[in-house]
This record gives sequence, structure tokens and C-alpha cells, in this order.
Amino acid sequence: MDTVVFVDSQTVRVFSNNMVLTKINAEVDTVAAKTFAISAYPTLVMVDKDGQEIDRIVGYLPTAEFLKTLDDYSKGIGTLADLLNKAKEKPARQLSFDIAEKYKYRGKPAEATEWYQKVIAVGQATDSLAGESRMALADMLRRDKNWDAAVGSFEEIMKDFKGTPFAVDAEIWRAIVYSRKGDTTAAISAFEQFLVNNPTAEDTSYARKQIEKLKNP
Repeated sequence: MDTVVFVDSQTVRVFSNNMVLTKINAEVDTVAAKTFAISAYPTLVMVDKDGQEIDRIVGYLPTAEFLKTLDDYSKGIGTLADLLNKAKEKPARQLSFDIAEKYKYRGKPAEATEWYQKVIAVGQATDSLAGESRMALADMLRRDKNWDAAVGSFEEIMKDFKGTPFAVDAEIWRAIVYSRKGDTTAAISAFEQFLVNNPTAEDTSYARKQIEKLKNP
């Protein structure tokens, strides 16, 4: 474990007076990574004095938002427990999505799926929350290496959300899943079809590079 060095004065003050921050290399300390189900980097897990998780931050946040989130978590605001209590009092679609995201990053796919399905079951079938929920469900299948089910889910999204960014994202991920599965022929075909269908998409350069790697390993 290494000590983390910050240069932002506000952040330094927080971790000098209010909290202790330790950096763990999840690829080396696999026990800690498994204990806290780390699936994305960076992930900051806030724990209490007994080592029990309070909540976590996945990814990067601007300094002010980062510090506010830590302060809120320390007060029990915005944590998974807090959101679950709010859902009991007054269920809401966005709240269900936020809870699903919490469970997903805690490595609890069954609970995450339950809450994503609640989002999908209410509201418009092809609105943004439904799209994000379905992409998350497909991504969990991918992370679980359930390749065929992941491909099927991404293809359904491509069909149901045709003409939207969700369809574009689903199509590139379908190609990636084929590649991770080791089906080189299907992966090349999927990447090439992506380029045909989305010639101006942001991932065109990535798709071309993947085709080159697959054809010339």
C-alpha cells in the first residue's frame, strides 16, 4: 500500500485532518480487489473504522464535487443505504437507476439487475434512462464473460434504439464482445459493419485499429 500525494490544498486538508487515504494496487493486492469487487479504475472506497464500506466513487470527479461527495458520504447522504431508504418512502425512476448503479459497482449483479429492470418497466421504453439501464445490463453480461448473451443484448439495443447514440454504442460493443470471445471472423465483420453504418462516429478510428490487429495479430 502506498501513500497518495495530492497537490490541491483543499484535498490535502481533508486527508490530513478528517480522513486517512491509502492507495492499493488492485492488480497486486488481489484480495482487497476481490473483497471490494473492484471492476473499474480509479475506484475510491470509503470505509468506516471497522472496515465496512460506506460507499464508493468510481471514476474521476472535479475537486469540489469530489470533496462534497466524500463529505456527504461521511454524513450518510447519498450512500446506498440512504438511497434505499428514500426508495421505500417515495419510489422514483431516477432513484432506482442510481441504486442500480451502486449495486453494479459493488459487484452485485443480481441486485443491480433488479433495480435496472424497475427503471425499464416504468416510463418510455426507449428514453435515456431505459437506454442507459439496458446498456448497463448488457455490459454486466460482458463483464461476466457471458459472451453470447451480451451480443444478443447489444443487438436488441441496436434494434430498439435505432437512430440514437445507444444503438451506435451497442454496435461497437457487440464487435468488442466478439473480439473478447475470440471469434475473430465475427469481430472483423462486426467492426467493418460498424464503419459502414456509422462513418462519422467517434469510434471509427478505434474500429479500424481493431480490424488491423485482428487481421494482422
